[in-house]
Amino acid sequence: MKKYYVAGIVALLLQGCGGSSGSSSSTISGANSGGAVDPQGLIIRGDLSPAHNQSVALVASFAGQMSDKADIQWTKVSGPDVELVATNSAVLAFDLEIAGAYEFSVSFTTNDNKKHSQTVSFNTTSETNILNVRRDHAAREGNKVSLKLSAPRDPGNPLTGDVVDGNFTNVIWQQTAGPSVTLDSANTNELLAIFKAPSVTKDELITFSVSAMHPNGQTFTDNVYVLVQDINTIPGNAYFDETVAKVQSFDSNSSRAQALEQCIYTNYLTHACSFSEVNLIGQAHEAPSVDDIMSRVLVSHQWMGDNFKLFLENEDSHGDFRTLLRSVSAIVISYDIRPSFYTSATGAIYLDPENLWLTPGQRDVIDVAPDYRSAFGQELQYVMPWRYVKGNDYAGSFYPKDLRFNRTTADIVPDLASLLYHELAHAVDNFPPTTLGDITESSIFTEVNKRSGTTIADQLTATHPKQSEEMAALGQVNFRGATPTALQKSYLPEDIVQFFSNDSAPTEYAYSSEREDVATLFDATMMSARYGIERDEAVTPPYDASIGSDSLVISWGQRGRIKDALVEPRAKFVLERLMPTLDAQAIMASLPPVRSLPVGASWTDALDLIANNDKSSRQMIKLATPMRYQRPITLDIKQKHK
Repeated sequence: MKKYYVAGIVALLLQGCGGSSGSSSSTISGANSGGAVDPQGLIIRGDLSPAHNQSVALVASFAGQMSDKADIQWTKVSGPDVELVATNSAVLAFDLEIAGAYEFSVSFTTNDNKKHSQTVSFNTTSETNILNVRRDHAAREGNKVSLKLSAPRDPGNPLTGDVVDGNFTNVIWQQTAGPSVTLDSANTNELLAIFKAPSVTKDELITFSVSAMHPNGQTFTDNVYVLVQDINTIPGNAYFDETVAKVQSFDSNSSRAQALEQCIYTNYLTHACSFSEVNLIGQAHEAPSVDDIMSRVLVSHQWMGDNFKLFLENEDSHGDFRTLLRSVSAIVISYDIRPSFYTSATGAIYLDPENLWLTPGQRDVIDVAPDYRSAFGQELQYVMPWRYVKGNDYAGSFYPKDLRFNRTTADIVPDLASLLYHELAHAVDNFPPTTLGDITESSIFTEVNKRSGTTIADQLTATHPKQSEEMAALGQVNFRGATPTALQKSYLPEDIVQFFSNDSAPTEYAYSSEREDVATLFDATMMSARYGIERDEAVTPPYDASIGSDSLVISWGQRGRIKDALVEPRAKFVLERLMPTLDAQAIMASLPPVRSLPVGASWTDALDLIANNDKSSRQMIKLATPMRYQRPITLDIKQKHK
C-alpha cells in the first residue's frame, strides 16, 4: 500500500488487489456480474447501474482476444442524446446529462475476422452524481494515462454549468482491481492522476474508486476504468520505441490509408517507407484541396480529424496552411502526442489535440501529462516568459482543465495557427516548394539526408548567423536537458538581457537548434501578418510561488521583436524562402513596430501597454471578455514552443 500527499490537502491511496470494483461492474476474471455476455465470450462491463450526471464507462472485451487488434464500433440504440467521442475504442465513455433509459450496442470483430455483437441497457438510478473523474479509456501497455477531476458543482443543480467556490478536498484514489500502478508523484496533484499503463500479458481492466469531499462537507464517489491493452513486443530498432497510441486514417477510403497506418505513427515501423508508399502531399497535388489534405490525416479519435477539417475550411482564409502542407507526407493527431513535433524520418507533423478540442467531452480524452521539457533549466537564475497578445490582452482564452467549456474554431486560432506555422516551417525547411519537383531519392528520409547542409536553416545560419555563444549554450540547457555549468547558474537576468537583446534571435527557443530558429522567426511573422497577433518576449527572475506574479519583474522585454532592427532581416529572409509567392518586403513593412515592455513592471502588468500600463484599463478589458479566466503565470514560463 502506498500513500501520496499532494499539495498539502490531497491524499491519493493506491492499493493493488484483485477484487471487484463494486456491484455495478463485473469481476476482472471475466465472469459476468450484472454485465452483458454473448455465448462466444463478448463481455460488456463497467458502469451498469449509473446515476444521473455520472461519467459512465462501458468496457467491451472478448476472452482470449487482444482488443487492440480488434475492429470495434459502439452505437447508441435508444435513449436521450449523449456525446460519444470514442466509438471505435474498447471503452465507451460518456456523461449522462439526462436521466432516463438507455441502450447501447457494440460490434467486435475478433482476430480471426469473426464479427460479434452485444447490447446493454440500463435506467439511471434515482441518485444524482456530483463527483466526475474523466476519462475512462483504453490504453496500450506502456502508454501514458491521465485522469482528471472536475471542479465541484452545486449538488442541488449540478448541470447549470456553474461551479461552487472552493475545491474538492480529501481526495482519495483507491485502486480496486487490476495490475498495480504507481502514480507519477511529480505531476499528480489535486486535479490529476498520471501514470504509465503497466506491462500485461493479456488485456487487463484497472479500476479506481475515487472519493472526495465537496466544499459543502459532503463526500462523493466515482469509479474509473482503464483497460490496459496487451500489444505485440515493440522491435528494438523501432522508430517509435516508446508505446504510442493506435491511430487510423481519418479517411478510410483513401488509397493510401493502409500505407499511412503502417508508415507514419506505429511502434512497428523499423525502416523508412518509400515515396511509392507515402509521398509528400505536394508531389501528388500541386494545389491540394482540404479533402486532399484530409486523406493524409491519421487520428486516434475521429473528432480530431473533424475539427482539423473545420479549421482548414473556416480559418485558413489565405490558404497558407494548404500551401505549406504540400511539404509533409501526413498529419497525425493523437491523444498521447505532447509536445507537437515534425520528424524527417517520416516527413509528417504530429499535433497535440489540446489545440483542437471544441467540446468538454473531446477535451476529456486528451492526455495532460506535462511537456517533458518543462523541468529543464530549473537551476538557472532567470526565466524568459513569452505570450501571444492582441489588443493589449492575451490572444487566446485560458480554459481551466477542471471546468467544462465549448469552443469555436475561431477560439482555437491563436494556439493552432501558431502551432501549424511553426511545425510546417520545419517541413518546408527540408522541402521548399520550389524543390518538390527535384526529389530523386527513394524515401523521405534519404532525400532529407541528401539535402543536408542546403536547408533554409543552413542558409540562414550562413548568411545571418546568431552571435551569442552564451545563449546558444543556455538553449541546450533549457530545451535539450543539458546540465548547466556553474557559470550558467551564476547568470543574473541583467546578464541574459545583454546576451539576448544584442543578438538577432526572435525568441529564446531559437537557440534550441538552427531549425527552431527558422520556425520561430516564421510563426511570429505569420501570426502578426495574418491575425494581428504579436509575441511578447521578456527576461525576468524565476517565478516565486510564494510571491506570485509580482515576482516576475521585467529586466527587459519587447512586443513584436521580429521588427527589431537586428531580427527583421532574418525574418524577411525566412519568409521569402518558406513562402516565395508572398511579397515578403510588403508584409514586413506592414507589421507594427517593435515596442518595449516597461522595465520594472511585473509580467502581468506589462500585458496592457495602453495608458502607461494603467491597471484599471486592463481590468475593464478583462471584465468585458466573457469566459475569460486568469491565466496561470506558469503557462507563460513553461511553454517551451508552439
